[in-house]
Parts: sequence; structure tokens; C-alpha cells
Amino acid sequence: MSSLESLLPENCATIAIDCLHTFMKATGKLSISDFQEKAHGKELQTVQQELDEAAARIGVLRRALYGESVPQIQFQDAHVIESIHGKRFHSMEIVREGQEPNFTRTFPPHALLDRNRRFGTDDQRAIDEIKIPESHEVLIRWFDSSMPSQAVLEPKTELLFLKDDFCMSPGSPFVDKLFWELRRQGRFNLILFGVCDEICNLRNVLLMLASVFNVVYVKDCTYPLDPNKREPAIQYMEQFNPLGQGLTGHFSVTTSHAIIEHFGKFGG
Repeated sequence: MSSLESLLPENCATIAIDCLHTFMKATGKLSISDFQEKAHGKELQTVQQELDEAAARIGVLRRALYGESVPQIQFQDAHVIESIHGKRFHSMEIVREGQEPNFTRTFPPHALLDRNRRFGTDDQRAIDEIKIPESHEVLIRWFDSSMPSQAVLEPKTELLFLKDDFCMSPGSPFVDKLFWELRRQGRFNLILFGVCDEICNLRNVLLMLASVFNVVYVKDCTYPLDPNKREPAIQYMEQFNPLGQGLTGHFSVTTSHAIIEHFGKFGG
């Protein structure tokens, strides 16, 4: 049986990683298309067109799976800048005002929350292309003392987990509650897409695999920051098996068309 054939609406959830303006639009504070132009000499318009096409596919896929009652989850960068010693500040990626970012280790301030730390600035918010207008969105903030009571894993509620690091662990204190609830409901298959292949996608996929979740990686709905690192990152995820056969989740690669065609059989 192929990995797709084993997927049912009741044993799956989707996870969209960092589908935010800051990365996926040319005007974003940490724009992928701008970075690839400056660092790799790629044509900004060409890269941005590819990103826009991937964003459109993500939107179509998310809305199709929502229609089949598959729960929707987002992992989103959501940073603050606090320069007082002992407090959280822009995760571990901070570049102080006036400093030039070193892209091998740090990133400039991006995906920032507003001054009240409650909602995202325009740069931090998800791109319009992936919106599901009828879903009920619930923000789960890394700095809150507890998860909101309305944060229930069910098909019509969309959970937005805000994170302050590359990975949900330790990027959010609530990821363990999400994983336990996914297990309780028997949702061991996580359909994943977003950006970037070699950074947040990679780190979160490894967390999911090590937590014995199966990851279905929708390759035409992901994109790299560095185009040279996309295939090595995906290959690393495919080969990740530190705990031995049967003790680590299974990783498979597919396309949005294949997923939509498969779930269309259920007629939700």
C-alpha cells in the first residue's frame, strides 16, 4: 500500500510552515526572492513568480483538505524585539539595530508581532493566497501562560501556533500538547508544506519524525531560501532514521495534485 493510499481524513492533519508575507513576498523583511537575487544572482521576478505559484497551490490544497474535514494547523514565526537582559528577544536570530545580518548564522528582524505582542504586523501575517475564509482561526502564542480554551484540534478550527525559533521545539511551549492530541485522535499522518525547505521545514520535519509521526512532504508547495540546499535538505529528511526501523516516522514526498486527487475519492 502506498503512503497516499493509507491517508484518510480521520488520520491526517495538515501543517503549513511560515507561509508569511515576510518570506513569500518581494516586499517582506526577509523576502526569499530578494535574498536569492542578492545572494545568488537569481532574477527576482522569476523567483517571485515561482513563489506565487507555490502559494496558489498551497491555497488550493488547504481549501480542498478543509473541505474533506482534515484539520488545518499553521506554524508561524512571530518575534518580538526586547533588548533588556534576561528577556526573550527576537528568538536567537536577533540582529541589533544598525548591524548588518550575517545570513550564515543570524537574520534581520522579521515576522514581528505588534507593540502589544498580541497580533502580527502585516509582515508577520500569512499570505492571502492560503486563507480559508470559513475556518475559525485561533492564535496560540509562545509567550502566553496557557493555551486558549478554544484551541481545539477539529476540522473547522484552524490552529495558528506562533513560534520564536526555527523549530516548534523549543519555539513554543505548547507543541507537546498538540502532539499528544494528534496521537489521541490517531492523526499520525501530517501533510506538510511551506517555507523554507532547508531551515524551518527541515527542523520541524525532523521533530515530527522523531516523535513518530509520518510526514507527507508536498514538494510543489515548498520553497528553499538557498536553491542549492533544497535537494540536500529533502534527501536528509528522507534518510533520517536515528531510532531504527519502526521507531521513527515515515517520510514521503508527493505533489498537491496527487493529494487532492486522492482525497477527492472521499467526497467530503
